[in-house]
Amino acid sequence: MSVVHRLGRPLSALIAWALAATSAAAAEPPAARLAHVPLARVKIDDAFWAPKLKTWRTVTVADGFDKFEKDGALRNFDHVARGELDAPHGGPPWYDGLIYEMIRGAADLMAQEPAPDLEAKIDGYIDRIAAAAARDPDGYINTYTQMREPSHRWGQDGGDDRQQHDLYNIGCLVEAGVHYERATGKTKLLATAVRAANGMIALMGPPPRKNIIPGHALGEESFVRLYELFRDRPGLKKDLGVPVDEKGYLDLARFWIDARGHHEGRRDFAEYGQDHLPVLQQATIEGHAVRAVLLASGVAAFGVAADQPPYIQAADRLWSNMVTRRLYITGGVGAIAKDEKFGGDFVLPNDGYLETCAAVGCAFLDDNLFLATGDAPKVDELERSLYNGALAGVSLHGDAYFYENPLEAGRDRARWSWHGCPCCPPMFLKLMGALPGAIYAQDGEGVYVNLFIGSLARIDLGGEPGTRLGLVQTTNYPWEGDVRLAVDPERPATFDVRIRVPAWCRGGAMNGGLYTTPAAGPDAFRVAVNGRPVAAPPIVRGYAVIHREWRAGDAIDVHMDMPTRRVAADPRVESDRGRVALMRGPIVYCLESPDNQGRVRDLFLPEGKPIAAERRPDLLGGVTILRAGAGRLPVDGGAPVDVEAVAVPYHANANRGPAEMIVWAPTAPSGAQPATIASLATPTASHCFVGDTVDAMNDGVAPKGSSDEKRKRFTWWDRRGTDEWAQYDFGRPRAVGSASVYWWDDHRLGRHCAPPASWRMVFRKPDGSWEPVRVRGEYGTKLDAPNTVEFEPVETTALRIEAKLQPGLSAGILQWQVSPAPTER
Repeated sequence: MSVVHRLGRPLSALIAWALAATSAAAAEPPAARLAHVPLARVKIDDAFWAPKLKTWRTVTVADGFDKFEKDGALRNFDHVARGELDAPHGGPPWYDGLIYEMIRGAADLMAQEPAPDLEAKIDGYIDRIAAAAARDPDGYINTYTQMREPSHRWGQDGGDDRQQHDLYNIGCLVEAGVHYERATGKTKLLATAVRAANGMIALMGPPPRKNIIPGHALGEESFVRLYELFRDRPGLKKDLGVPVDEKGYLDLARFWIDARGHHEGRRDFAEYGQDHLPVLQQATIEGHAVRAVLLASGVAAFGVAADQPPYIQAADRLWSNMVTRRLYITGGVGAIAKDEKFGGDFVLPNDGYLETCAAVGCAFLDDNLFLATGDAPKVDELERSLYNGALAGVSLHGDAYFYENPLEAGRDRARWSWHGCPCCPPMFLKLMGALPGAIYAQDGEGVYVNLFIGSLARIDLGGEPGTRLGLVQTTNYPWEGDVRLAVDPERPATFDVRIRVPAWCRGGAMNGGLYTTPAAGPDAFRVAVNGRPVAAPPIVRGYAVIHREWRAGDAIDVHMDMPTRRVAADPRVESDRGRVALMRGPIVYCLESPDNQGRVRDLFLPEGKPIAAERRPDLLGGVTILRAGAGRLPVDGGAPVDVEAVAVPYHANANRGPAEMIVWAPTAPSGAQPATIASLATPTASHCFVGDTVDAMNDGVAPKGSSDEKRKRFTWWDRRGTDEWAQYDFGRPRAVGSASVYWWDDHRLGRHCAPPASWRMVFRKPDGSWEPVRVRGEYGTKLDAPNTVEFEPVETTALRIEAKLQPGLSAGILQWQVSPAPTER
């Protein structure tokens, strides 16, 4: 590998940067325990990540702030500051917290690359936030509660913090204050956060204080970080202008953890809010997925900060249950849409919920547990989220988003420009803003290389005498498996360089057997120092350890074989039996309709067929695609035909408009869905409820009953008693002779949809007019079965269902199949 950096600068210049001291770096204490190299000391210079970071810095940050402004999120602070508490509140109760999270993410990005205009904009926001907080003698600031629930602070006295998010919002304020001070040295937001935190530690905690805990976890970790800030930089307290009680912040974080499962004097948030048992007794990760992973992340952070191993063990126990039984291959979590929660062990439906925020929260938990344990498997999972589940949450252009990230999708699934609950863009920015700091870590014995990202780092290893180290990493990862590490200490020094051996490189059983790939050969991971192979380096907690005296000019070359691997899931994962996923390096792939003749559900990937990787710099911002030998089922039956299927990285899905997509492909024809006249048609309707989809009518997924709430549906809700229609356009004339409709019904569940009072089918004539088909029988409205109607064959470009809804009720369709006339068979 060349020692000239990919951007053309000589290595000597990069080493000079890496060894240069800066005031920001000098402010950070040397690591006495396992810690990340601080953000200000790491610069990403990488073909994969650097362009993305530029997009997020220049597009996504501005896009998020602009859209929050339009929603009125900043005006809420102005209203509170002026005492206009009767004014309309912009957005849901947690909008304050989302603004603070935007500030935190932007602050970390500015710590890497100053942005004076952005800093000035955020300073203006901080002035407005501080003015609102100054209205209250205790520094309390929660605009929704102040404007809509003024007698229910903290969700108390008849309030609902599961909905109000008071503690969540203040937790976000605290972390924003900490990160903004670290990035800019400015303390106004930090002082605002500390005033609010001081009011909380005076009110909440063990008796005689109140038993108040977060309805949505996050404050646990943010208060730990507030404690650590003042513990590590005691001089900061003198200039803040408000009292500081760092031990009080840590004690409150512990109380919020320990009070789970103890409901005296407060609402029980139950399993949904991880409140069903004391945390140290919880054996499985349960409830709302984002809340669960953020709580576990805070428990791990507290365990490290307070030197309390039982808390680290509790977080690790929850992590292990998640990773070995409840984690999707993309690093996403949250199988069940209702309550956005975890399912049971091995419940991983491919149309699961998988909120972007949950993948981000998983990454934070992975990272905190790595710092607690030094174990490479934690970084394996961090990497999985970074390159797959979390990265999928934002479009390549940086201004469109996903809330849910299922592993299969119909052709109407599209990214949204904004959302009624736009929590995912701020969470995404928090993770990606923190990315440089996660690449390397250090302890008293040396350096850990966790992520393979082209970068430059300045590292102070401490010791006697102190060792300053420049480290330059050059790689084309994740597309290639070669990495060069230039190790340049200021003076000769003996220490460890620990290089993670990724789980994907080892192959075999991953995630405790939840996923399995073919085992790798003995030379799949190779290391050389100064051109000389290192034979069988010791592997400690998943890291190859190189211990030697290092001198300026030393270099480590790492090679990782990167074949495409077929991944199988544990047979207990019902949705993935008889299916296979494709991985290459850390990247999970998907089949997407734009690359596969407009459809993917009729494809299957037989064992033994070749798979070739191909670099496509012109596609999706530059990706490596996979070309796989596959089979395809012909339209409406017949023998399978051999085809080539194209797979693209999952994180890049839905960047070319709405697209059908699958990650887990069947391995045999029996698992594929043949294309039909219906599935090839374009569905439309007179009206569709915003939470439903016309694509459900022809997605080919058989319902388990008319009240099957686990699958997608089309409904006319909330049109009631009206005349409505649903339509298939075929794109060309088709001869059709029968159809079947599977009606949706939740009326028997106490809600408002039932089969229509009557319906009929009409076809489009060549002149564009509509005419009823001549049926042979009746139009049925029975439940829990398809209602089939045969009619005299017609040749048409479109069929339409015309329905008369029952008085006071709406209606919906789970499946609408159309069969060809005999001449089309």
